[in-house]
Amino acid sequence: MDLSSVGATLSAETQRQTLEKVNVSLLKQSQDQQEKITTQLLQSVGPVQASSPESALGQHVDIRV
Repeated sequence: MDLSSVGATLSAETQRQTLEKVNVSLLKQSQDQQEKITTQLLQSVGPVQASSPESALGQHVDIRV
């Protein structure tokens, strides 16, 4: 194997590793953004009246994500 082949292989591997790190970073960033938006949406929704006064439905909503 000559030096140019070794260099090309190392360059390709370095590029692959860099792209993998970028993809992981973008995935984490996307998940964080989705969590933030979901939390904001859940906090913006106010409680609603239950369909019947005896019902406790909708009175206690857990918004933890």
